[in-house]
Amino acid sequence: MSRSLSRAVMGRVVAVSLVVAGGGALVVTAVPSVDRTVPQTFGVEPPAPVVACPGPQTVPVGDVGSGGDLASEPTIRTINAYSPGTQRVAGDGTAMDAIIGAQVERVVDGDIAGWTALTCSAPAAEQWLVGGSTALGSSARLVLTNPSAAPSEVTVTLYGPLGKIDDTFVVPVAASSQVDRLIESVAASQSSLVVHVAATGPGVSAALQDSRLDGFQPAGTSWVGPSAAGEKLFIPGVGLDGHDATVTLRLMAPDGAHVDAKLVSQRGVEPWSTGNGITLEPGVVTDLAVPVSVLGAIEITSDAPVFAAARTVMTRVADEGLEGDVAADATWVPAVAISPDMQVAVVPSSDARIAAYSPYSTTVIVADIDGSTITTDSVGARTVQWIDLDVPAGTVVTIEGDVAWSVVMKGETGFVASLMPMRPSDSALEATVVPQPYPPLP
Repeated sequence: MSRSLSRAVMGRVVAVSLVVAGGGALVVTAVPSVDRTVPQTFGVEPPAPVVACPGPQTVPVGDVGSGGDLASEPTIRTINAYSPGTQRVAGDGTAMDAIIGAQVERVVDGDIAGWTALTCSAPAAEQWLVGGSTALGSSARLVLTNPSAAPSEVTVTLYGPLGKIDDTFVVPVAASSQVDRLIESVAASQSSLVVHVAATGPGVSAALQDSRLDGFQPAGTSWVGPSAAGEKLFIPGVGLDGHDATVTLRLMAPDGAHVDAKLVSQRGVEPWSTGNGITLEPGVVTDLAVPVSVLGAIEITSDAPVFAAARTVMTRVADEGLEGDVAADATWVPAVAISPDMQVAVVPSSDARIAAYSPYSTTVIVADIDGSTITTDSVGARTVQWIDLDVPAGTVVTIEGDVAWSVVMKGETGFVASLMPMRPSDSALEATVVPQPYPPLP
């Protein structure tokens, strides 16, 4: 039997030849059929957790002096990264082998003077960043960090006040490295932005540095982290208790939506709302001024998935320049959906506090990573409550229950920063394999 014929026979029937004394006989026995198209499910251990921080802010438009009045480059700054896991270098950023991490930076002078904090994010294939501007005096610097051992290619799509911007661009990000791009070099004069990041391979961690100037004075620098879309969202911690502040709400629905927004404070629901709601055209980024003078939260209800975030700006007397000059600092807080899952955050400063919101009356228990209670506080239905924290910088805190919360830092000298908790996911994964026949040869 030729080799080709043998293969043809074996694909269908197994032949067994028996030689019997006194004669020969061939007995052919068919193998029982096996259903080879039954799906099979396997348990897959989750990958080792890793998150990445973007590292220090940069002056986006060059240096016009490193000393004296109105110098652009900072002369005094501190930056710290915190995580319960091992830290390693990833370009100019920091990779952390842990489920959570955070960075905090204080820049005392120069164009980017301010106080910023950010929860380090895990690499992802898709991320949406709600914040930033490329209008006159503004810069939006996109930072892409790849803490993994494989390269990634990132496609960046921008949305502005007129909708989706055609100038999509692609950025390769090598393994264990970081790249950044100034959005104003691609899409200038955009008063409001939403950035969509789509990555191949292991994905990337994305963050947007939003820096602004008012003449020669800093007008606020902050990090914008990833947001998630939803139809019932909450923005915890807009405005500042005891300080005058201005708040801007940013909305964008990829497929369009009809949205209603309400403001709540420590007193309950405030008079401001969007009335009968606002209609969002597909991909159009919309900013709304929010008249809030105290700490509050924003409730967002939509008939289709929408992205949202709020920017709080706090002014202060300028340290340099002419008498009467005003400087400012700012922070972005993204909208989140409420779920009973545990949320985790790193407290980056010993004087940080939690801004907690709940649609129901509840008791908020703040615990450390081992489950030991740090503090307990009550939150009334549809109100916002400050929760004081007396813990060292770098402490990991957790909250469970139907609460939207953020970690807020404010300084008496007019600096403000905030960061959001995250929901860690370390459950086992499942993979289902469905056998299929080879396609016929052409």
